Amino acid sequence: MIFLDFAIIFFVLITVLNYRVQRSVLYPPFIFCAVWLLDLVVMRLDLIEINLVHGNTLTIVAAGATAFSVGGLFTSFTPRGLLSIHLLSNKPKRMPDFLRNTVTVVLLCCLPIMFYQTWKLGGGELNILEQARMAMIDSIQSESRSLPMLILGYFALFTISASLLFATEKLDGKFWAVTGAAFVGCILTTGRTNLLTLIAGLSATRLLQKKQESLRDAMLLLRWPIILFIVLFVGLIFVDKNTEGMAGGISGTATYAVYSVLDYMEAPLAAFDNVVQHPADFKMASSHIFEFPLRLAAALRLTDYKMPPLLDSYTFVPFPTNVYTVFKFYFLELGIVGVLVLMCFIGLLHSMLYLKARQGGRFSIYLFACFIFPLLMVTFDDWYYSISKYLYSIILGLVYFLIGSVNFRLLPARRSLSSRIAS
Repeated sequence: MIFLDFAIIFFVLITVLNYRVQRSVLYPPFIFCAVWLLDLVVMRLDLIEINLVHGNTLTIVAAGATAFSVGGLFTSFTPRGLLSIHLLSNKPKRMPDFLRNTVTVVLLCCLPIMFYQTWKLGGGELNILEQARMAMIDSIQSESRSLPMLILGYFALFTISASLLFATEKLDGKFWAVTGAAFVGCILTTGRTNLLTLIAGLSATRLLQKKQESLRDAMLLLRWPIILFIVLFVGLIFVDKNTEGMAGGISGTATYAVYSVLDYMEAPLAAFDNVVQHPADFKMASSHIFEFPLRLAAALRLTDYKMPPLLDSYTFVPFPTNVYTVFKFYFLELGIVGVLVLMCFIGLLHSMLYLKARQGGRFSIYLFACFIFPLLMVTFDDWYYSISKYLYSIILGLVYFLIGSVNFRLLPARRSLSSRIAS
């Protein structure tokens, strides 16, 4: 435990220092270190039985956090002219009602289709979420994705993007309708990552718009979104997981829910420790980090590339888990030096995106809201590699803002009576 205590002290110091750099809870190095600090503190409380983490593993984690923080500091050397470049107008005009109405109607009309796809995956059973989730897991384990799964995934991403786009403007009835559709869509996917993406993105957007980035102001504004996510995260366990065989009735199920949350928080670091101690046991047949460019090259028949399994291999900590924090693949493919270089580079890019979003540009705020999800997941898994997902969100945002910047009418404008008389 002595190494864990030293790690906690280190992360307390680096988290405070990162907060003082920008005095913002949205500063990426601050978030990176804060979520690691929370993870280590929970592990130190020793609430569940889990393997001890060795000192060299904690050193890699601390070094990675330091490199990420250094990348954030490098933004101070970035030419201000570069940060002032905007692909779109810094303050675009309000989106036409025609565009917002169209997006709202399309999403609301597609929602029944998404419900049907979940019902289809669930085999028409009453507990459709539980059955649909089991079907999805079976499909992923067999390394195949059915059409309903693809429809659910893309629809959830589309509704989340639409909600974040609408949030950059005004919180009117159309925003709440689209956001409601996004919440329902996220629940119908039976997962929790989409819910975190939506709630975290909306929270980041609101903090940037209201300029309430200090720790005190942020906690006042975020208390309800945090409570909402915790309630949904725990409550959905009773809906999309099989809890019939649990002993102890409601209290036993509640205990299981608490332990599930703790497992999600502590297991990945213990699993990564297994990787650090026995890297030869986790050799990879194909690259995970460079999956996107290699898949693109394979599609163009420039190389022969086989995708890694959709689900990672399990390890015991002592219970089984297959998530290994953000560091596993970087450590295995690039080594410790590669981890530090890549963490520094990601910290630089993410911090630059934050600084641009802080200027108030709606497209920059939207992009930052989309990219806050992998930052919150660094203690759980690597989501920075999911380039295709973020390209999809970027393209949706570009199309939305570019169409909104064009003045067009579906029907010719009516001339007023006075103008007709004058003519």
